[in-house]
Amino acid sequence: MNETEQKVTETAQDEPRTAEATAAVPAPAEAVPPTELEIAESPAPVPSVPSERPKTPPKGSRSYELIFLVDAGLPKGDLNGLIEKLQTFIEQRDGAVENVRVSDVRRLAYEIKKRTHGVYVVVNFWIQPAHIAELERMLRLDDRVLRHMVILTRAS
Repeated sequence: MNETEQKVTETAQDEPRTAEATAAVPAPAEAVPPTELEIAESPAPVPSVPSERPKTPPKGSRSYELIFLVDAGLPKGDLNGLIEKLQTFIEQRDGAVENVRVSDVRRLAYEIKKRTHGVYVVVNFWIQPAHIAELERMLRLDDRVLRHMVILTRAS
């Protein structure tokens, strides 16, 4: 610290604080209602996963992460239906869904099936390894899914 900085800090410490100085907080400006353009550009709410799903890993299963990409123009009801279809698929085969994350609309680095924007969905789950090929086949046949990838996350 140089001498002037040191003097400024010493004088600031020596001055007693008054209630007026600490309570002097500027009043917030009036809230301006958003315009229609701002409303249209605001991010969409992320669908939530019901909390009653079991989170314990079934015996003999492994931990996987599925990431898939859907078209940005897909209605929210269809996206939620697709996520629910995946969850029931996993649970019917004695698996457990840990977590589902849905991103906002993102611009793709390159066109995929003539689409330039998409929504990423990440699903963490536990399932027996024998069912992964069936899951990938289901995703490959679904026209709503542009790309998908299943990764083994933890070695068991």
